Amino acid sequence: MKIAILSPDLSHNCLGRAYLLAKVLERRYEVEVVGPLFGDEIWQPVVEDTSIAYKWTKLNQGFSPSWRFNALMTSFIPYSQLNDLAKRIDADAVYASKPLLTSFGLGLLKKLREHVPLVLDIDDWEMGFVKGYRLNDSVSAQDVSNRRKPHNPIKRLKSFLFSLQRIYAHDSPLNARLGERLTRYADKITVSNTYLRNKFGGEIIYHARDTHAFDPSRFDREIFRAKYSVNEDDQIVMFLGSPMPHKGIMDLIQSVALIRNRNVKLILAGLNDKDPYSISVARTAQQALHERFRGFDEIPITRVPELLTVADVVVIPQKRDFASIGQLPAKVFDAMAMAKPVVATNVNDLPQILDGCGWIVEPGNPDELATAIAHILSNPEEANKIGQLARERCIEKYSWDALESQLVDIFEKFN
Repeated sequence: MKIAILSPDLSHNCLGRAYLLAKVLERRYEVEVVGPLFGDEIWQPVVEDTSIAYKWTKLNQGFSPSWRFNALMTSFIPYSQLNDLAKRIDADAVYASKPLLTSFGLGLLKKLREHVPLVLDIDDWEMGFVKGYRLNDSVSAQDVSNRRKPHNPIKRLKSFLFSLQRIYAHDSPLNARLGERLTRYADKITVSNTYLRNKFGGEIIYHARDTHAFDPSRFDREIFRAKYSVNEDDQIVMFLGSPMPHKGIMDLIQSVALIRNRNVKLILAGLNDKDPYSISVARTAQQALHERFRGFDEIPITRVPELLTVADVVVIPQKRDFASIGQLPAKVFDAMAMAKPVVATNVNDLPQILDGCGWIVEPGNPDELATAIAHILSNPEEANKIGQLARERCIEKYSWDALESQLVDIFEKFN
């Protein structure tokens, strides 16, 4: 059986979920990953893995600031390219990552033409991202839900035409809204967390990690601390992931600044010097922490375990807003697999996942977060014990071995 896994953009971090599904399914099936390429190359953290077969088209959206004349015309340009890509899919079943036109829409074209089974995976609430990114970082979801939509018809028309022109972009409101409406045409739905299951139905397929590759016994802490120029006395607080406003990184920076111990240092891994928000995060951290801060660019997935080896505590400081309530950060499973003590905020399924094997604090509270971090760093024996429990939980419930049986059960019905 051959399975085509569709990703909405092979050059973006949204490829991460499709890559995970491909790595697990390739244990039992022939797999290819298909999708458009909005950027110049495959997403950097996975580009070195040549075991995955990619099939893509460079998407020429033809966007123009002159929406008055080009909105309708440019919205049809990518359709032709995606239509050609759909014809090139060679598979017995299709697994679309995210309910977006450039993945699920591609899968629907294949299903309608050839009656190929179509499974939809929803790992984030896309409309939540759209709503969340429209907000000021300090405005709560409840505040915004009480606001009325603007009634100026000209502004609403301009907004609609601009969205139509960008309909294939993964941050397009029309793309997200249309994708949600079409979910009922999937033959099966999988989701990454409880919030999404309650919203869309389906079976939960948690983000998982290869606990054989992410095994702390394979990595010498002293060697990798030397490699990354970390001193023996340094106590490293670490965040890994693509910086976004809903991820609470500014709260984390503030919490580390509240800890007066000069040996406590913050590492942010996943920074992008082309992304304005990422640049802002790095600047804020440098101003607040000076020599106590170090930033790393996006790193290959194969190097994540060695970087985690350096950490004394890993923090998942999600805010609670539209963008985060439907998202479960995959990086929590990286840390758990590497037996690291984890502090996370009370958002989505994080309290259940870390129950008895991690620390949970309320979101948007740097003081409480600082207290939890300081406690872990001051009690290394307790931290190590909790970290080991986290790894055991990860092996049992969130490993590739655990995920494989779930996915096989789903696709054998279509075999």
